[in-house]
Amino acid sequence: MAFMTPERWQQIERLVQEVLERDPDLRSAFLDQRCDGDPDLRAEVESLASVAQSGQDFLSNDALQDGAEVLEEAHDESLEGLKVGHYIIKKHIGAGGMGEVYLAEDIDLGRPVALKLLDPTLTNNSSLHARFTREARLAASLDHPNICTIHEVSETQGRPFIAMQYVEGQTLKELIDGKPLRLERLLSLALQVADALAGAHSHGIIHRDIKSQNIMVTPTGQVKVLDFGLAKSLDPNATHELDLTFTGEVRGTPSFMSPEQARGEQMDQRTDIFSFGVVLYEMATGRTPFAGKNRADLISGLLKDKQKPARDLNDEIPPKLSSIIDRALAKDPESRYQDMPSMIIDLKAAQDVTPPTAFQQLGIPQLIRNHAALIVLFLIGLSLGLVAVRVTFSRRHQPTSLTPIKSIAVLPFKPLVAENRDESLEMGMADSLISRLTNIREIDVRPLTAVRRYVAVDQDPLAAGREQSVDAVLDGNIQKAGDRIRVTVRLVRVDSGTTLWTDTFDDTFTDIFTVEDSISERVAGTLTAKLTGEEKALVAQHSTNNPEAYELNLKGRYLRSKRTGESIKKSIDYFNEAIAKDPNYALAYAGLANSYQLLSNYNVTTPEEAYSKAKLAAAEALKRDDRLAEAHLALAEIKRGYDWDFAGAEQEYKRALELNPNYAAAHSSYGEYLGQMGRSNEAIAQMKRAKEIEPLSLTINTDLGSLLYFAGRVDESIEQLRKTLELDSSWVRTHIELGYAFRQKRQYQEAIKAFKNALEIDRNESYALSQLAHTYGLIGQNDEAYKIIEQLHRQAKQQYVLPTDIAAAYVGVGDKTRAFEWLEKGFRDRDDGIPFLKVDPSWDPIRSDARFQSLLQRIGLT
Repeated sequence: MAFMTPERWQQIERLVQEVLERDPDLRSAFLDQRCDGDPDLRAEVESLASVAQSGQDFLSNDALQDGAEVLEEAHDESLEGLKVGHYIIKKHIGAGGMGEVYLAEDIDLGRPVALKLLDPTLTNNSSLHARFTREARLAASLDHPNICTIHEVSETQGRPFIAMQYVEGQTLKELIDGKPLRLERLLSLALQVADALAGAHSHGIIHRDIKSQNIMVTPTGQVKVLDFGLAKSLDPNATHELDLTFTGEVRGTPSFMSPEQARGEQMDQRTDIFSFGVVLYEMATGRTPFAGKNRADLISGLLKDKQKPARDLNDEIPPKLSSIIDRALAKDPESRYQDMPSMIIDLKAAQDVTPPTAFQQLGIPQLIRNHAALIVLFLIGLSLGLVAVRVTFSRRHQPTSLTPIKSIAVLPFKPLVAENRDESLEMGMADSLISRLTNIREIDVRPLTAVRRYVAVDQDPLAAGREQSVDAVLDGNIQKAGDRIRVTVRLVRVDSGTTLWTDTFDDTFTDIFTVEDSISERVAGTLTAKLTGEEKALVAQHSTNNPEAYELNLKGRYLRSKRTGESIKKSIDYFNEAIAKDPNYALAYAGLANSYQLLSNYNVTTPEEAYSKAKLAAAEALKRDDRLAEAHLALAEIKRGYDWDFAGAEQEYKRALELNPNYAAAHSSYGEYLGQMGRSNEAIAQMKRAKEIEPLSLTINTDLGSLLYFAGRVDESIEQLRKTLELDSSWVRTHIELGYAFRQKRQYQEAIKAFKNALEIDRNESYALSQLAHTYGLIGQNDEAYKIIEQLHRQAKQQYVLPTDIAAAYVGVGDKTRAFEWLEKGFRDRDDGIPFLKVDPSWDPIRSDARFQSLLQRIGLT
């Protein structure tokens, strides 16, 4: 309930009078419309109207004034500073269903929480009291990065309260604000909501009140689903399902409820799917699909009318997404998606659909789009016609902060003309500058893998800088027209938004290297007082002087960064073309070596084929440039993963880091190597250094979690992996490593849940299948384990499956003979799982076996 101010009381008084003037059958619909989103207002109005109907003259002016004074006295008292359990209330932040919500501080843990207290006027209502407790109990049973976490459920002086995670941000309703969201953002948010619902449904819980007002979006773009106040167990034997409705009233929000919910019929997870379809429709069009002047009209339309397809209202969304929404909004539950995982698969497929044009993303009117070609030509002609000198400096300097800059993010360059995108060039320019600037030892430069997400034309560079936790951001525009190129760059302090300098460069594309030289020199000169001679040489170094080879290499690196089997194979083609243009292009050889290694990592081909080609490419790179850190890292990975020359691998890792101390990938890979060798403290230190350079890397954060459980620090591992899932709950490997950690604590059901979560995202992930089978075997569910083993064998006939994955499954069911047969095959194939044998807990059941010890000795891990 909101604090009872005079304005609030006047609003209640007016509504009570209006309710009493209406026919009793129409009052509920009237209150639905007038009190939407404010359940406490509705409760007050209904309560006072009920008193008035009982015959008391409560609505006389004198009585109203007395009531206002009583209520104002009861609620106007500030709770700031009040201690509730081990929480100190800081301020009132809003009203939730049946209670007030306050920002409070957890004294014991020193963290902010949202404290929800049941309205004191409702504590004597046993059903509402029970509903409040039920909301907490159901929500507290859910542990998901996209669901608001319940920390504690308790009571103070007979008044129940819930301590919840404090979520900063805005509701999805506020974010939409009557306007469609950009496709990229829509899908990102939708997948997070879908994942939250899938998590709740997997625990047998449906929400029943999914709406945009109940979805929070944090400043970093993370979704949190709130308010399980109408949540219901899917268990038909559940004893806590209470009659919590007013007579004849269906609970929920009419504009978001499903047809079966509106009719008061039995509900299951498909009712949440319908409501989620309404949310999707609102994100895609800026409005909900069904409307009416009152509740009765709205529900009538919901039950009878077919919604207008979202694409009819917004032609910028792809047909695939529009059809997903239509299926979710089917009137008949049997015609909808039957579960959230099925819907998630289709939503992810929609991400692969060609995105709208940049003109559409910018909201440029259709008339202008129709003449886009003419406008592009005009702008290009204008920009080229204005070029009077080879390089133009705007030199708009601003006063700089005294705080030294120690870290920087170079964002992907944006097109000068939005319709004329060349993403490989835009990403490649950033990649080249990153490679140069990482040679400055005093500065941490975020790698391309950390910044490649910031490709939107309207990306806020300061927001990206804050997300990457850097002191400065280099942001630029680039446009290529024929053999001409124009680049505009600015360096901005993140803390103050101050522009340190801006430069504009116009040149022929053949002199792209001159442009890069100028930019890197200006950045280096601004960020550091003095460069060593070696640093100057490395910053100014050109990997090639052939612009065609340079552009082909950019395309290769861009495709490799997409990390799919097909994109990696295409990247190899581009690297080979770059080498054909410039046979001395060391960086292209290093890229080629890395791509071949990835073919093995992604099970596209056998380790023998992939690593033999990678080894040749790495050797060619080093022959041409022995000071190329990327080439030394590629060689280190080959020596570790295939040659099993562990001492030689360590030398190459150290050489790569000597050449480039800020090389996140080298720190990360060296950390993994040290973990495999059993040198846990050194391994964790290297991985933490990699995380400092690239704090949002899902791979690095996940690897840190796995190193922690290798070291026996299982609770820390679980905490780290959960934090990683908060960054992106769709990252498959994080779920798998979390399963490992839970299994180490003998929390087998939690482990099984984590492995299944991974398989919901990728049902053919052999690593997850292997470990799920292993876990079933450990708890005696061999029938389930063997079903998965059969699936792995079928999969191995279609594509390469690591023999160690199949061996681990057999270890779980206790079949040592088959396990060692597959381990020997892994040894012969030199599969990527072999170097982990020394430290991987999966092998503990056979670790003392003489055959296993012999295998370790032959590998060189004793």
